[in-house]
Amino acid sequence: MSVSKSKRRLPKRRKVSSLNSYNRIRKYNSKNVGKSRFNNRATGSISNRFNKTKIRKILYILFGIAFFIGCLGLIVAGVYLKNMQNSLPSPDELVERTSDQSTKIYDREGILLYTVYGNQNREFVSLENIPEHTKWALLAAEDIEFYQHKGLDYAGIVMSVIQNFTKGEIVRGASTITQQLIKSTLLYDILGDEIYQQTYTRKIKEILITMQVEQTLTKDEILQMYMNEIPLGGVNYGFQAAAKAYFAKDVSELTLAESALIAGLISSPGTYSPLFGTNPELAKVRQTFVLDQMLKHKNLTGVTKEEIEAAKEEELVYTSTRIDIKAPHFVFYVKQLLEEEFGVDRVERGGLKVTTTLDYSIQEIAQEEVVNGIKKNGLPYKVNNGAAVVMNPNTGEILAMVGSIDYWNTDNPKVDGNVNITTSNRQVGSSAKPYVYLAAFSRGYGPWTLAPDIRMSFGNYKPDNWDKKFEGIGTARKNLGRSRNLPSVYTLQLAGIDAFLQTTEKLGITTLRNKGDYGLALALGAGEMKLLEHTAAFGVFANEGVRNDTVSILKVEDSKGNVLKETKVGDGKQVIDQKEIYLLNYILCDLGGHGDRIGPQYARVKGSNVCFKTGTTDGPKDLTSVMYHKNLVVGVWAGNNDNTVVPGAWGVSVPLPIAYSITNRLADKYKVELFTRPAGILSTSVCKDTGGVPAEGVNCAKEATVYIAGRPPQVDDRKSITVCKTNG
Repeated sequence: MSVSKSKRRLPKRRKVSSLNSYNRIRKYNSKNVGKSRFNNRATGSISNRFNKTKIRKILYILFGIAFFIGCLGLIVAGVYLKNMQNSLPSPDELVERTSDQSTKIYDREGILLYTVYGNQNREFVSLENIPEHTKWALLAAEDIEFYQHKGLDYAGIVMSVIQNFTKGEIVRGASTITQQLIKSTLLYDILGDEIYQQTYTRKIKEILITMQVEQTLTKDEILQMYMNEIPLGGVNYGFQAAAKAYFAKDVSELTLAESALIAGLISSPGTYSPLFGTNPELAKVRQTFVLDQMLKHKNLTGVTKEEIEAAKEEELVYTSTRIDIKAPHFVFYVKQLLEEEFGVDRVERGGLKVTTTLDYSIQEIAQEEVVNGIKKNGLPYKVNNGAAVVMNPNTGEILAMVGSIDYWNTDNPKVDGNVNITTSNRQVGSSAKPYVYLAAFSRGYGPWTLAPDIRMSFGNYKPDNWDKKFEGIGTARKNLGRSRNLPSVYTLQLAGIDAFLQTTEKLGITTLRNKGDYGLALALGAGEMKLLEHTAAFGVFANEGVRNDTVSILKVEDSKGNVLKETKVGDGKQVIDQKEIYLLNYILCDLGGHGDRIGPQYARVKGSNVCFKTGTTDGPKDLTSVMYHKNLVVGVWAGNNDNTVVPGAWGVSVPLPIAYSITNRLADKYKVELFTRPAGILSTSVCKDTGGVPAEGVNCAKEATVYIAGRPPQVDDRKSITVCKTNG
């Protein structure tokens, strides 16, 4: 049975209200809301991954740049350090290096006077001859971990860097014994005084050399070098020299207490040294510190508490052994001049050869005469000390310098032998009077100029004569020759204090500056002067107005013989008119043959006149005499260093005989010559009571005198008349 296909009929749409449509949409959205959120989350995750990748790439790039810069910096630093290392001395140079070369000071004839840091002050000693307790005292004081570290205290370096950066400057440096040795030897050789400058470059160099030395030398070799190099006070370098200087014994004989004391000096010997330091009382403090450090590290030092306590209680007996030195006051005077010109380090370490002006044969004569003169003529007046300077007035050279009767006598305060009186400020008494009259002569006055020797007051100043007597009116020749006080003050008032100070300045006196400090008392030597300058000023009188600078050093050579300094002598300058000087010498040398100077028994040497002037200060305390002729000038002081009075003593009784004896003994070598009258000096006679040249018919008591052409004395043209006795 066939069935016919029927056409499919679509279902009939139903009519849906708008409310139902809204609900269906809402339902659909609610079913698919999770899928919508998932899609949003996926999109954000992709975006985040992209951003992180980008940041990572940037970080990689930055890291790469930083790494490159760091590597480049390391390469540059490495090259810099390598170049620096190549420029530094090798450890072999430390082994081959000789110790600092000493400076030698000679007299003019080649006699060795003194060796600055010479062999007797730096004596090599091997480590095996140094006691264990001495070695460990040093290590306890300076570097207790010396045998443990590799030459550098890294913890200390880190702390130094931190402190240095904190302070903004280098304020601390960590130094082991090896570093200290390098600094004072190899580093000093290439940097000189720069080693005292706190710079990072210097510190890096020090570290680099230290590392090399530690790799090359043994610890014992380093310690041995250090113990022979280290300065330990005064002129003493190394433990051997210090042992002999402080305790007069070999280093092998040092006790624990003595070893600790020496070790304690290392950080600042100029301060702590009991013999040479500025604060010797601190030596015991430093010794105690070292002993405490040894006990603290007894596992290394091997000491016991009992040994340390015994060392603290041990009484130390110091001995100041005399060093090998001739003319000590002169030598240290020269040493100071050298240090001012060349620096302390070069003088102490540079191996200089110094030829001085001193003639040691003359030095011995001067020293002998000072000692004998004080013993014979000084001690009866309680004069304990004396000093002398001998100079060549034609060159300004110092031929002898005696600063005291005994340089080594430091126990007697009246002597205080280390003090150099020739360079100390002392009052010179009446020996300053020639400056007064020379100032007056520069103002037109002359030997004929009158001044009253009567009791006078100058404002509040009331001087007196040394003999308490008054001689009335007198000429400058008489008043200066007989050293009258009141006429000299009167003459200074005539000339003026300004003229006096100008004159002394021309002559080389540096201690008189302010006229308000002294006033008219300058005429009697109230102003303090150095005997050396005072003597040199009289040398200008001897050299007829030509002043030569004072010379003590003729030549300085370095260790290789190169001349560093050579003094040309005899090239002086005319500072005072020769004719004015002759007027003064006419009086001081008694060229007129008047024979009325004080001390006439000392007026002639080998048959020829010599010139001199003495001085005695109030008290009396200071006694001075200066004697001279054309070829020699001798200045002498006598007194007590503690300024105690010397009752009854005079310049003419103590220092003048010494000056005379020295001059007399040197007369064969330095011939006494009279001064020749220069052109422009004329002779005449003046009345003693007026100082005038008597006119024709004038009768008066006369004295011979000289004057400068064009500047004659006034004419005495007084008239004689007869008067009645009763009414005048």
